[in-house]
Amino acid sequence: MEATGREETEASGARRPGKRAGLDVDQIIAAARTLPLEKLSMQSLADTLNVDRKALHYHVKGRQSLFELLAHDAFSKQISQSRVSEAEGWREACRIYAHDLAESAAALAELVDYLWFNDVTNDLTLQPVESLFQQLDMAGFTDEEAIRLVTALATLCLGHARDLAQAHKEATRTRKQLLKSALGAVESHDFPNLERIASLDIDTYSAEQLDFSIELILEGAEKILARHRT
Repeated sequence: MEATGREETEASGARRPGKRAGLDVDQIIAAARTLPLEKLSMQSLADTLNVDRKALHYHVKGRQSLFELLAHDAFSKQISQSRVSEAEGWREACRIYAHDLAESAAALAELVDYLWFNDVTNDLTLQPVESLFQQLDMAGFTDEEAIRLVTALATLCLGHARDLAQAHKEATRTRKQLLKSALGAVESHDFPNLERIASLDIDTYSAEQLDFSIELILEGAEKILARHRT
């Protein structure tokens, strides 16, 4: 009895081509996580899965989209544990959500550069966002104001996470170091304010900086909300 094409492929150990390789996204993610990030490529992933490289293209178009897939998967699992629903009031809900978002993004390390959202109200894990919008609605924000507030918080926190990753990768190119270098490159001493700022020991990558920025946004949101009360 002659072996079928599938049986011949399995018997020979040949790589399976295309969509029929039976791959799904979870398998791709699991296999990708077994490889060091610096060695992860479409070819190394295909080798790990013992499939033809073209089989991966049904799910991921290339290395960029593969890294984006890994970043979104890890971020979603982390942020899904957010306890925004337990918050008492809209301010606490915003603080919890912002900190959870920043911590979830920062945990990605270098993968944070591949974490992008087309729409923060749709691309993020749904339950925490639903709870946050419920709190904002109960507080009296209009839908437009709530959308803009959530977008501002998300933009801030993702930016903070990227700052941390960049500072970790290039410790000699922090804001303070770059400012000192710029001042040192000019002969003029007509920048007394910048020179004073450069001499201060203020960590703008710290949790204190994140808290300060969140409170600035919430203070502004409070003023917007107050308009509805007058």
